[in-house]
Amino acid sequence: MRYNNYHKHDYYSNVIQLDVTTSLEDYCKRAIELGHNTLFTTNHGTQANIFEATTLGHKYGLKVILGVESYYVENRFEKDKSNRHIILVALNDNGAKDINRIISEAHENGFYYKPRIDWELIDSVNPKNIIVTTACIAGLWNDENLIVRLKNKFQENFYLEVQNHNVEAQKKANKQILKFATKYNIQIIHANDSHYIYSTNKENVQNVTIKGQKYKVLPADRDLFLKAKGIVYEEENEFILDYPDYDTIVARYKEQGVLNDSQIKQAIENTLVFDKAEDLTIINDDIKLPSVSNNPIEDLRALIRQKWRETRETIPKEQWDKYQNEIAYELNIVEQTNMANYFLIDYNIVKIAQEKYGGILTKTGRR
Repeated sequence: MRYNNYHKHDYYSNVIQLDVTTSLEDYCKRAIELGHNTLFTTNHGTQANIFEATTLGHKYGLKVILGVESYYVENRFEKDKSNRHIILVALNDNGAKDINRIISEAHENGFYYKPRIDWELIDSVNPKNIIVTTACIAGLWNDENLIVRLKNKFQENFYLEVQNHNVEAQKKANKQILKFATKYNIQIIHANDSHYIYSTNKENVQNVTIKGQKYKVLPADRDLFLKAKGIVYEEENEFILDYPDYDTIVARYKEQGVLNDSQIKQAIENTLVFDKAEDLTIINDDIKLPSVSNNPIEDLRALIRQKWRETRETIPKEQWDKYQNEIAYELNIVEQTNMANYFLIDYNIVKIAQEKYGGILTKTGRR
């Protein structure tokens, strides 16, 4: 059966926290293998992977859904390291813009070890355009007041996240989540928190502690990567952070022994809520340049003809044909790539810098 692996991390997550070697393409291949049709960008505090995700989504026929695992604090302006995780996933372009806006603010004015958001930023988004979950055990699962506020704001777009790691910390979190789910009529939702694709047999699994949290990991490239960063391995088996099939998820919940069969089914099937997410149109290969002319290529040609007339007397006449041919060749490339506006903008910036501010034009760094 199908589900959506909305809580996952690829190596772009290392921009904020070093713990992943898995590529976006690894996730694409696994999604196809399992019959899934979505690719999420829920990394730690960044959207650095969105453009590669969009490219690979088109390549593999997957719907790309923008999201983030952000860091929540009460006041982003205070120096407070006690942040907690929260998942935000865009349902449409407006949701994506809201998420990008608050991530930018988190980096600009909320950065203290991590890019942090607070209630002011969460309250600024349109709740109809974003789905929010309480994230992992480093998340909001035990903050009753905040859970109520999120429920009141996002209504049916707010979910309590459960995971199936067979450890006491996760069991405790799941039990509390089930109580809040009943008390406040909030839906639960399953998450893998994927950091790699496949788990392996027990003899080949090693364990790693990352900032006080224990994870079960494969002894391959991720092992070497983390070891090189000085992260310490432990003896006991803990979290499995892979990208499993549906039946494996169910089996792990049964082994964990907290959720009943109905709750397991509900949590996994609720991941299908992301099927209603619209295709992103704001992420495309359009040239992101302002237009400074109604006919930029002709204006650029006219400017270059003028500059050529002004400078050609410094060039031997026997070389004029060569120069003119090279100018025509390069202008043709500029026209084909629709980059005339770029050169006009660059020219005007330099012109203003020189004429208005007394800027001095230096030579290029090329030799």
